[in-house]
Amino acid sequence: MIWLALLIFGAIGWFFSTVAAGGAATLLIPVIGLMISAHSVPPIISIAAFVANPSRVWFFRDSIRWDVIKFLLPGSLIGAAFGGWLLTRFSPAGLQILLGIFLISTLFQYRFGKSKRSFRVNKEWFFPLGLAISFMSGIIGATGPLLNPFMLNYGLEKENLVATKSLNSLLMQLTKITSYTIFGALSWQLTAYGLTLGFGAIIGVFFAKKHLLAISAERFRKYTLILMVGTGILMLSKGLYALL
Repeated sequence: MIWLALLIFGAIGWFFSTVAAGGAATLLIPVIGLMISAHSVPPIISIAAFVANPSRVWFFRDSIRWDVIKFLLPGSLIGAAFGGWLLTRFSPAGLQILLGIFLISTLFQYRFGKSKRSFRVNKEWFFPLGLAISFMSGIIGATGPLLNPFMLNYGLEKENLVATKSLNSLLMQLTKITSYTIFGALSWQLTAYGLTLGFGAIIGVFFAKKHLLAISAERFRKYTLILMVGTGILMLSKGLYALL
């Protein structure tokens, strides 16, 4: 039943993640935590994302923004390596609370979806952003939606946002998996769980492609805003539960 559930939840999670530019991992945190264990969430999700992201990169390859990648990717790789190392030495509860509050605040930053931008972002910001967000991702397992406000404010939407994040995530996840393996956080069983989740994710990405191409930029922003706020609520709740 665990294998079938992972396949189904992977398809559902990555369908919504593709349509709303991220968040599948965060949506799946409570599912994996209940079915397997909380500490196994980051390595399982990293493997699933590594399996799923090549399909998103391929489907939207012509929409990758290389001006963002050249700043974002180096920081992401460095941060992912350190985050993977710290996973075995750190309790993420406090971090989840802070990230949850930030994501919930995007509802007000974007004036409940009526505003295109809430602050100006320069491309040079993406190196420290990649460093910080991938570092936190290595500890928590899911911080994808944190990049969305910055990418939206830089002017990336729909296919550009999904393609750019997917390429960055693909290489970042590889770094995290390597780090988890070196520091003993990844077993063969967790690898098998992650692969099953990833195969389900590929199915979800395939069905999400047409929907993403068909929706308007305004609706995409609303989807993304809903996902960011929902993810923030999940992170905040999980952090407070762990802390208390």
